[in-house]
Amino acid sequence: MTDISDIEPYNDQDVPQVINRLIHDDEFIKAIGQLKFKGWYPLFSLFLKPRIRAFLRNQAKGVQSVRDFQELVAPQLAKVLSSTTETFTVSGLDNLDPKQSYLFLSNHRDIVMDPAFVNWALYNGGFDTVRIAIGDNLVKKPFVGDLMRINKSFIVKRNVSGPREMLQTRVHQTID
Repeated sequence: MTDISDIEPYNDQDVPQVINRLIHDDEFIKAIGQLKFKGWYPLFSLFLKPRIRAFLRNQAKGVQSVRDFQELVAPQLAKVLSSTTETFTVSGLDNLDPKQSYLFLSNHRDIVMDPAFVNWALYNGGFDTVRIAIGDNLVKKPFVGDLMRINKSFIVKRNVSGPREMLQTRVHQTID
């Protein structure tokens, strides 16, 4: 069997190590700094970097599972959705059985927001969130892959060449 550890979603036991890696990732810290402090971050990055790391370390103290991570991130996602979306309504969740499995398809309007909206609706409706397929072409930086995989995403390798390698990759991605 082929090793798929580089594309599969993280499990609960992986979460503390992944969070530690994120906290020590300079590019991740820079992304947080630029998002939070906009144009000020480049001017004060030497001062802000250790404070951002300390803040994240403090926030992540009790995070031991994927669900813990999602609960930590949920308020941030709520802020993003409220500042970028005029209205968001959900209907039909009462027709779903939490003990059943479902396949959700989107019209692919936005690679990040489509699954974010689905997960947000499910999370707020008391359901488990979904596993999300994301192409490796969208995971250019290691911290992006970590964030996606800690949130139940699996990576679809698109740069596979050769029929045998392509078939083997597809078979193993479908089995999971």
